[in-house]
Amino acid sequence: MLEYGGLLTQKEIAEQSYLPPRTIRYALNRLKDEDFLQERFYFKDARQSLYGLKNVPAINETLMNEGPEVNPAIANMPAKGYELTAL
Repeated sequence: MLEYGGLLTQKEIAEQSYLPPRTIRYALNRLKDEDFLQERFYFKDARQSLYGLKNVPAINETLMNEGPEVNPAIANMPAKGYELTAL
């Protein structure tokens, strides 16, 4: 929601995502702990804050540059071929 919706209040995030307010608070706290979240004063209602994402490199770009992670336990296992059959 924050990536495409810009700055939103907790209430707006809950309304648009259909998630419970408690889930929204938990997610916002996690984003804040990881330093991905910006919090701004909401002039229309001082009891609320506006939330948005900070300008950080896209997560997908970072992961793509690192390459896929392979579990070492299965990295050397031989591949098996499977065929789909009609029922």
